[in-house]
Amino acid sequence: MMEEDRVLPSDRQLENIALGCLLVNKVTLNKHVSEVNEDLFFYYENKIICKSILDLYGKDKPVDIITVSNNLKETGGVNKIENAVHYVVSLTSRVVSTENFESYLIQLKELSIKRYLLEFSSKYVQRIFDRNIDAFDLISSMQQELEYCVKSVTKQNAEVVRDIHIRNIKESLNYLKLGTSSGVKTNLERIDNLTNGWQKSDLIIIAGRPAMGKTALAMNLALSPAVNENKAVLVFSLEMSKEQLVGRLESLLSGIDVSRIIKKQLKKEEIDDLDNKCAPLYKCPIYIDDTPSISLLELKSKARKMHLENNIELIVIDYLQLMRSGYKIGNREQEIAEISRGLKSLAKELNVPVIALSQLSRAVESRADKKPLLSDLRESGQIEQDADMVVFCYRPEYYEIETYDIGSEQLNTDGLFMLIWAKHRNGELGEVPLTFIKSCTKITNYQQPTYTPTYTPTQPSINRFHNIESSFDSDNHPF
Repeated sequence: MMEEDRVLPSDRQLENIALGCLLVNKVTLNKHVSEVNEDLFFYYENKIICKSILDLYGKDKPVDIITVSNNLKETGGVNKIENAVHYVVSLTSRVVSTENFESYLIQLKELSIKRYLLEFSSKYVQRIFDRNIDAFDLISSMQQELEYCVKSVTKQNAEVVRDIHIRNIKESLNYLKLGTSSGVKTNLERIDNLTNGWQKSDLIIIAGRPAMGKTALAMNLALSPAVNENKAVLVFSLEMSKEQLVGRLESLLSGIDVSRIIKKQLKKEEIDDLDNKCAPLYKCPIYIDDTPSISLLELKSKARKMHLENNIELIVIDYLQLMRSGYKIGNREQEIAEISRGLKSLAKELNVPVIALSQLSRAVESRADKKPLLSDLRESGQIEQDADMVVFCYRPEYYEIETYDIGSEQLNTDGLFMLIWAKHRNGELGEVPLTFIKSCTKITNYQQPTYTPTYTPTQPSINRFHNIESSFDSDNHPF
């Protein structure tokens, strides 16, 4: 068949029966009217009749053969459809039952999407050949339009409270039986007590000034569930390369100074020991994407794909201000607001916690104690609004503050890493003290600083790189 002879994806009989169901069954119309629109129909007369049905429904008027026929006469629709009244009557003649209407609707949506994709492809083929259009702007525009198309035909219906309550009870009983928690655990006792783990669909903003340890915390939070519970974690790193992040993971597990690992300054015995202590990384389900300046649209697309393929249970983004929205927006504050909304919608869509790191404004530095406030969130108050939790990283030692008071307790600030819960939509606010071991960027449960952590090598039990080593001449060994 020649391309010009092809008929656009459509099914007249399916369209007619679907319209007939809406005309003969008020319950069907009430249940599905929000999902019905003219674009679902290809044939011109069916588009007009669909518009007439929606027009009557919107005016709270009855919808049946007679009212639709009269509406067509009033609006001039009879002049656009041959034998209009007879055509309307014929739509109901093949309707035996409306029970399968939901199936008809799904098929109409699929055909509608295919017609849209043909139009979409044709438009963008022309734009691709325009040398004045930036390729990456073109990709962002395409992603935006496709996402809008999918959203327009995949509506989420309301659910009765009873069903949600029953599901909540069953889940609570199941967690109790298994002895597990509803959230992604951190293995940092005070955090887990406060949150019961990072909860599904939550957007958690971890914010701080530079050098406060945001990335260090993020890597600790990613490593723990992946190693201890085999939960898949997806990390988007916009600031550091994937090699640098893995260097941090290696330092966390081995205790070797992170700068020496990243700079490849290790001795032979240290390399053997590093590989031995980092054995968990061979089976660790952490996935790292270090695409710089990634757009919200691209990030969401990649996250959906990874979630589908690898059952991702936690997403970490480092950090929010380095992202682009992918939309044409007036100023940076509006763009950050769009990114914030997008990350919250992603958390809900995939039903996983999303941790996004964020920078704070310089206003923090003007205070005597340098403690951050919600108003310090950089570039957008929308972040505070969208987030389920806002947590500040604060290291008083960095500002040469010697003691820190929590209630009646006074803490020595050597290695003190404070997490300050400034917003907690479903829980308490508070301050959580932790211990930060700077040399290996490790964060542990709080302990008063009575010693200096040191790296102690152990004899490796396995050498996975024997064949690589043997390829070097012993007199010219690089180690």
